Amino acid sequence: MNQVRLSFWSLLKIVVVGAFAGAMVSCEAEGAQRPTDIPEGMVWIKGTEEHPSFLMDATEVTTAAFAAFVEETGYVSEAEEFGWSGVFNKDSLAWLPIDSANWRYPLGPDSLAARPEHPVTQVSLRDAKAYAEWAGKSLPTEEEWMWAASQSGRFTDFPWGKEMVPDGKYPGNWWQGPFPYEDNVLDGFPGIAPVKSYPPAENGLYDISGNVWEWTATTKAQTKESVIKGGSFLCSTSYCTGFNFRQNQYTPADSGLNHLGFRLIIR
Repeated sequence: MNQVRLSFWSLLKIVVVGAFAGAMVSCEAEGAQRPTDIPEGMVWIKGTEEHPSFLMDATEVTTAAFAAFVEETGYVSEAEEFGWSGVFNKDSLAWLPIDSANWRYPLGPDSLAARPEHPVTQVSLRDAKAYAEWAGKSLPTEEEWMWAASQSGRFTDFPWGKEMVPDGKYPGNWWQGPFPYEDNVLDGFPGIAPVKSYPPAENGLYDISGNVWEWTATTKAQTKESVIKGGSFLCSTSYCTGFNFRQNQYTPADSGLNHLGFRLIIR
């Protein structure tokens, strides 16, 4: 298991799904009406005949929300069980196994504790599913995630349109400069950002592009690795480009990384 978790290429394989753009259809579903009882913190993702409507968390699940789950249930995350997790080290320019790195201390115990308003990270797929069951929600499939990010099929590259940086203003949190050597921090954050640090997309979703990768319920058939979407603060135009929502990454289900979190849906 440790060899799988330590594999740099297993963690960072990227596949472009170019067929997605052609598959999007924006015809409005007959009778698709906005519900009146949307739970707090969620938004309605309008569907079509091919894509049923659903509710989605407006933000990535925060450290504060995950802490409430742990306090109520006594849940122990996989990183805590393993005693270590993966952290990208900007000094060595590599992913390192850091002892006692977990959702409470994403960079390790010698670093700052996770802030309550940050997306929770260092959570595995099992951790995300356990939280989802407790919250009465589900992880989205890759298709559902893509439909939400595309504003119900309206866009093909970014949740806000065709331009990566519209009007010269960064709409999300990612790496500006040659990764991993220099981050110019043009988006205002040298690392992870609190949720809602940037304006929401038209459908009300925050940080659906950038900040942290997000687990989905979809697995790659050949390897059983899980699909993650959305990119993170470690993605740049020269590497990963995960903030373009057509990009895919696959990672082992037991991975806990300091740039990987999740958000949930209600179908």
